[in-house]
Amino acid sequence: MSRDLVVHGIPGSQPTRAVYWTCLIKELPFELRPNDFSPTNRGPLLELNPTGQVPTIEDGDFVLYEMPAIVTYLCEKHGWSDLLPSDLRTRARVNQYLHFHHNWTRRLSEELMAPHVIVAVLDQMRGVESLSHIVERAIAPDKLARGRKTAQHVAGLIEAGYFRDDARYLCTPEPTIADIACYEEAAQLRWAGLFDFEGFPKLTCWLDSMQELPFHHEVHLYNTTLGDILSEPNTQERMASAMSACLAALAGCGVHVPG
Repeated sequence: MSRDLVVHGIPGSQPTRAVYWTCLIKELPFELRPNDFSPTNRGPLLELNPTGQVPTIEDGDFVLYEMPAIVTYLCEKHGWSDLLPSDLRTRARVNQYLHFHHNWTRRLSEELMAPHVIVAVLDQMRGVESLSHIVERAIAPDKLARGRKTAQHVAGLIEAGYFRDDARYLCTPEPTIADIACYEEAAQLRWAGLFDFEGFPKLTCWLDSMQELPFHHEVHLYNTTLGDILSEPNTQERMASAMSACLAALAGCGVHVPG
């Protein structure tokens, strides 16, 4: 199969990981372009995506952004009914989660993970008006407590609203794109030492089950290499090392990563 699909993004981006993990699981060839997407330099991407955010894909001459739209498109294009079930009500449940994801699960990154990650690049972000709210979270003395309060609330919503009828995964007995999207936001918190999901047995069991999916180790090598960023604050050197390790692992899986 020709490699027509280009994924713009980096291993440090949760939505980008969701896209390329989906592609790897389904053995869809693609090129990953981890261009310079620093917080203050979105220029190279703006021609494709006016938000300058990742992931953005090019599928031939077709450009698409927003992770839920991308993974849904790929499932529909390639007939991946295991990841996006054809049954109307089951698919509706998956879509329900993907809409929920934007306003709820993403907060795990925005309000807990990100403030502890970006301390490594805080000086670059100061003075950029569009990033002022992110900087404020990162320097807040109570950022851990506030972030964990958000995580507790979001975890409670997922625990109560999904895993129905003792399902092992969010919406169905087998994993779907809903699980992949959710996992990227949730699992990183444990590796980072920020939140362990104690008191949420369904989520804890699910997190362990997701590690059994193909390519889990390679996709998440960025996170596991970065490790605990609570006990020892993050640095640019750690981020660079984690990025290099993950890109090398993805290349080893057949992903084309331009040098």
